[in-house]
Amino acid sequence: MHNNRPGVRAGFIAALLIALGACSRGGSDNLADAACEGPGIAVSDAWMRAARAGQPTSAAYLTLCNGADTDDALISVSLAGAQHAELHQTTMKPNGVASMASSPGLALPAGATANLAPGGAHIMLMGLEQAFAPGDAPVLRLQFENAPAMEIALEVRSITDQDG
Repeated sequence: MHNNRPGVRAGFIAALLIALGACSRGGSDNLADAACEGPGIAVSDAWMRAARAGQPTSAAYLTLCNGADTDDALISVSLAGAQHAELHQTTMKPNGVASMASSPGLALPAGATANLAPGGAHIMLMGLEQAFAPGDAPVLRLQFENAPAMEIALEVRSITDQDG
């Protein structure tokens, strides 16, 4: 059956590009070598890929620095404007094919930095209820095992932005 609905086809292609972009680059090691300084958990470089109207998914990325003396973990996420958000991990299978799977949490050892980046751990945003374009600042809520929950504004970047 031939589908002559370009809007549906464009939405499907955009969703596919987002999913592939979440799997595309980066390594499998999410812990950076640099140690954190300062108390508590700090967030930096928090951003998401733009999403057009009718595009049901996107991905968000950020860097978490646990400056506390005790280990912690990111255990859940939510986004205003998304029906569902969850932590995902991208892995490479032995045949070279990338695979994405839901993750129950992200360990944050004391004094360490964890990067959520394309090609590794990331946050999948599903059931987007609106379009998000560069200049928007949707609010992401992070829930930790020990640290207080925090809300951060995400920078929305173009899907063609080479930094993401």
